Amino acid sequence: MKATCSALLVGAIILCGIAQAEVTFEIMGLGYATDISADGSVVVGNTEGQYAPFRWTEESGQLVLATGGGSGSPDVSADGTQVSASIPGEDGTYWTQGRWTLGARWEETMPPTLPDGGLMDDSYGSAWGLSEDGSTVVGLYWRPGQPGGSAHASSWTEATGMVDLGSDGGNSRANDANEDGSVIVGWDESDFGHWRPTVWVDGVKTILAEHEAWCEASAVLPDGSVVLGQSYDEPRALRVAARWIWNGTSWEEELLGALPGLHPNFGIAICTDATADGSIIVGYNRFSNPGDATGFIWTEGTGIIDVEDYLADNGVTVPFDINITSVQAISYDGSIMVGTCFDIYPPYTARWFIINAASTSVAGDPGAPQSTQVTSRISAYPNPMRGQTALSLTLPERADVALEIYDIRGRLVRRLVNGSMEAGEHVIHWSGRDVSGADVASGIYFCRLTADEYSETRKITVLS
Repeated sequence: MKATCSALLVGAIILCGIAQAEVTFEIMGLGYATDISADGSVVVGNTEGQYAPFRWTEESGQLVLATGGGSGSPDVSADGTQVSASIPGEDGTYWTQGRWTLGARWEETMPPTLPDGGLMDDSYGSAWGLSEDGSTVVGLYWRPGQPGGSAHASSWTEATGMVDLGSDGGNSRANDANEDGSVIVGWDESDFGHWRPTVWVDGVKTILAEHEAWCEASAVLPDGSVVLGQSYDEPRALRVAARWIWNGTSWEEELLGALPGLHPNFGIAICTDATADGSIIVGYNRFSNPGDATGFIWTEGTGIIDVEDYLADNGVTVPFDINITSVQAISYDGSIMVGTCFDIYPPYTARWFIINAASTSVAGDPGAPQSTQVTSRISAYPNPMRGQTALSLTLPERADVALEIYDIRGRLVRRLVNGSMEAGEHVIHWSGRDVSGADVASGIYFCRLTADEYSETRKITVLS
């Protein structure tokens, strides 16, 4: 079964334009990795013990950014220059949200807090996410003694200051934001106190799923088109990994499932991050209690697989005394993943790791002969497209070529080329129509090129 999963996973990664080279697993330091920059060169998280925010690069190593940390989850901008986290205030008497910028000091989002906000257990609030451009810090702020929930989801920018994202009468929290902070995800309590996956688009709130179970939206793609998290599989009474895809008018829920052995009502499977195109998703599967957990990787072709099975299938042996409990973040192209593992013996020290599956210049089965190499990546212009886009590619020699358009669910939309093509430059136009000739809906699509053993995929955004 593991060999089958490995073959499928490699195939799925090729579908995203990521070629598998040697896969490596390396424990980098003590603590909990929580996020990664777009290119995988910057990692942030919390230290072991003090739970203080840290920032890691290969050049600097693991640098602690504050003297301590509170609840929340450090996040990093796409370019790695800004970090959000829960931090001690300037005078050390309170906790708050903050944004750190390379070469500058921390900025505190509070105080001042909102008119209904205040200190609760010496804290104004906590930071749980940062937009990809670093402009928007999201999380929650405390509302001691106020009706309608003691904590509300919040966002902060330099221009707006603190903004209350609201709730339906209970508590709420924001967990992540897209590229520019226009799409924010998190949870909002039901009348019975359960968390419901929630999205705010330009401040307008939508409850993604109504269940009497503790579920949440935890991440969002940079373009805001796909929300990740967990939802409730009622027939099986399981909290499973889920995603919601914007179809142009509403959010469509898709349950991605869980690893075998998930305990009904106690265990959870949750997505924590994805590649920029959403084709590879990572997360963790907690079978029954926090210590009984493992990280997972999901693709359309494989479904959810245990990250330790993935590593074993790629010849990587995880130390016997280490238990991988989560995969928390993945680079935009899927080549770098980070997460947390624990020693299996007391005192159960937390450590963070990097999985490197760096791409090479040629995609395909690493063991297969590469008779044809495309000399330039397939390009699409204009992209985003309205009406038509031109797809350009160069072949160094004659090859059997397939050029196909798929939707975000992996369904074939249109086959543009299926046959032999001569060496040289080629331009193929796509009119934004499916096989029946109908205009496709606005959204994310993938153009897949196969030239003999070479395979590559380009994301295309269609605008109505």
